[in-house]
Amino acid sequence: MNKELDYSNYFSSPELLANAILKQYEKEIGKLEFPINPFKILKSLDIKLVIRNFKNLEGLYIPARNEDDIDVVGINFNRSLYRQRFTAAHEICHCIKDKNNAIICPISGKKNPMEKFADNFAACLLMPIEELKEQVNKYINYKGYIDLEKVIYVSEYFGVSFESCVFNIAYKLHKIDGDTDSKALKKKIAKIKPEKLREEFGIKNNLKLTREIIDFYCYARPKENVATTIKFKQFLVLNENRLEGVEISKEKLNYILADIRLNNDFSKYQNDKDRNVLEALGNIEMLDYVLSTEDRIDVWKLSKLQKTLYKYTPFGNEMLFPRQSNNMINGAEISTVDYKLVPQELIKVGDRINDLVKNKDTLTLHEYILEALKIHYRLTVIHPLEDGNGRCCRGILLWLLRLKNIPPIYIKMEDKPRYINALNKIDTKKDYDYLELFILEQIIHSMVIFDEKLEL
Repeated sequence: MNKELDYSNYFSSPELLANAILKQYEKEIGKLEFPINPFKILKSLDIKLVIRNFKNLEGLYIPARNEDDIDVVGINFNRSLYRQRFTAAHEICHCIKDKNNAIICPISGKKNPMEKFADNFAACLLMPIEELKEQVNKYINYKGYIDLEKVIYVSEYFGVSFESCVFNIAYKLHKIDGDTDSKALKKKIAKIKPEKLREEFGIKNNLKLTREIIDFYCYARPKENVATTIKFKQFLVLNENRLEGVEISKEKLNYILADIRLNNDFSKYQNDKDRNVLEALGNIEMLDYVLSTEDRIDVWKLSKLQKTLYKYTPFGNEMLFPRQSNNMINGAEISTVDYKLVPQELIKVGDRINDLVKNKDTLTLHEYILEALKIHYRLTVIHPLEDGNGRCCRGILLWLLRLKNIPPIYIKMEDKPRYINALNKIDTKKDYDYLELFILEQIIHSMVIFDEKLEL
C-alpha cells in the first residue's frame, strides 16, 4: 500500500477511514481474508514493526525523522495476542491520520479524542460491520440473538478478543439478548471462559495469529549488544542444563562464564570433581560453536556436538556415534529407532537439512521454523547419541534458526512439561501445532530480549 495516498476525505469517521484502507488493501492483494492481518498492512505501508517490553504502554508510533528514515510502530509484548493485533490496527490509524506526530498510547487512563478515534478505527478495520453482520447471522438463535457462547466463533473468525467482539455485536448490531449496559455485559462476559470454549470447540487460532507476528516482525539483532548477549547466554546455558537434570547454581555458572570471558580459557574448571560443572563447561563450548561457527551444517555434526558436550568428563572420549544399543526417551510416548537403523535414518534427516538450507530464502519465517522443528522432532525419535540427545538435538535446532537470522531460544524448567507434551502430541497424533506455537512464542520472547537495547 502507498502510505502517501491522501485519505483525508475519510478522517471524519473511523469507519469511513477503515473501509477506505481495507478497500485499497483489497485492491492490492485481490481479496480480503479474515482475520485481517494488521502486521501485513503495516509492512505494506513500509512501517517497521517492533515488539517491546513496555510496562505502561499498549504501543507507540514514531514518524520518520527525514526522507531517509522510516516510520516505526511498537506494540507491547506483555499484552495478549488479541490485544497486540488490536494495538497494531490502532497504530495504523496514527500512521495514516496522525502521521506527523509521535504518539504514545497508554494502557490506562482517560483517552483523548485522538485515541478514541484510533480505537474505533481498529475495531472497524478488524471487524468490518457488513462482515460482522454476516458472521453473526450464522449463529442467530430462535429469538433473533446470538448466544454468548457462540460469540467465540465470531471473535476467532476476526482474530479479536471475546470481550471486544461481544461489545461490538451488542452496540453495533444489537444482537445480544438482555441487559447490555457496560457493567452488565462485563458480568456476563466474566462467566464465560474463552480459553475453555476454544478448547471445547476445537479452535486453534492462536497459531495462525502468532505466525502473522513472526512473519512481519522487523527483527534485527544488534550484533554490538554485548551485554544482552552475555545475559542471554547465562539463561540459555542454565536452562539447557536444568532441562537435562544437570544441577548447577546460577552463581557458579556466572563465575564460570565470567572467567571464560575474561581469560578465554576453560582450564580453571576442567579438573573440577563435580560432574555437573564439567557438563556445563562442555555445554557452554558446544553452544558457542553452534551459535558462531561458519562450518557447513550437516546431521553428522551431532558427533562433534556430543564430543564437545562431554569433552571435560572422564568418559567423554569413550562415547560412540551413532549409538550401538537401544535406548528410551524419558516421558515419551513413542519408542526410539532401533540402533541398527540409525545411520540410514540420519541420512534421510541430512537430506532434509540440506533441502531446508538450500530453500531458506524462499520460505517465510514460520514456514522455515516449522521445517526446522520437524527435523528437530525426527532427531529426538532417532535418538542417535549414547547420551546428550536433548542438548545436542536442540543445538542443531539453534544452528538452523541462526541460519535464518532467528535468535536462539531457551526453554525454562517450568515450561518443560509443555515442551514434552507438545512432542508427545506429534508422537500420538502427528500434530505439530502445539510444538510450533510453543517454539514461536519462545522465539518472539528472544527477539524482544535482543531488541530491547536497540534504539528506535
